[in-house]
Amino acid sequence: MKRISESSARRFLLWFFDAPRNDPYVSLTFDVNVEPALGFLDAFNREHPEQRIGLQHLMTKAVARCLGQVAPLNVKVFGRRIYQLDRVDIAMPVHLGAADSSGGDETGVLILRDADKKSLLEIARETRSTARAERSGEASAGGSATLRRWAKHVPRGVMYAGLEVTRALLQNPLTYGLLERRLGASSAVTNVGAVFSLPAGARFRAGSASLPAKAGHFASVFGVAPIERAAVIEDGAIVSRQVLPVIMMVDHRAIDGVLMARAGAAVAAALLAPATLTH
Repeated sequence: MKRISESSARRFLLWFFDAPRNDPYVSLTFDVNVEPALGFLDAFNREHPEQRIGLQHLMTKAVARCLGQVAPLNVKVFGRRIYQLDRVDIAMPVHLGAADSSGGDETGVLILRDADKKSLLEIARETRSTARAERSGEASAGGSATLRRWAKHVPRGVMYAGLEVTRALLQNPLTYGLLERRLGASSAVTNVGAVFSLPAGARFRAGSASLPAKAGHFASVFGVAPIERAAVIEDGAIVSRQVLPVIMMVDHRAIDGVLMARAGAAVAAALLAPATLTH
């Protein structure tokens, strides 16, 4: 048995999921007919080849609009109190490349500020620009490259001490406000389907997660799984459609089942009418 060299992201996850653990999250997975969205994207990108948008941009806009319109979703839990946020910032993981045992980072993070106020094109431009900076290791306003570089070159004990200090600051509503512009986020949108693939004969069914509040609380997280073709019933007939599995996780302390269902329905409705998300 040989100990491997962990990447800075892996070191963070070892701390992130370490005790004490809490699991107030509940999850919901549903399928959405994604053919209207794919048709919209195809038509838009053929008309604007220099300003291409993708499915994750649509999903991010749908989630941002939902949080902006349904205030009880855009909250954070500090201790035993729930606080309303006055802005919608969306965090997104960024795939940096293939991981190996040599300690290379495989995942970065970008944060899209005031996402509910941005157009679909603005979301696409900003996330693509920040993702490029993340992959090249350049510092950017909404990326994590600087933090990853710091974590890679400091001793493990110093890194964990710094994380514990950051955790204490992010779990206090007063000091959270000071760090919000850099580290705060309302929700997260992750494109699981971009890196998760199955061979022919296997099919994605569902997903769930537990999200410790160590690095800042999220009241909701949304994920999109790989697009797949499925048999669905329309007007009493069985038809073949491309569907997008959507995974939604919420903190049950802040968001009950009724509100969760309302949010899921809002996101699904937006994906079914993608043209409404352009502005």
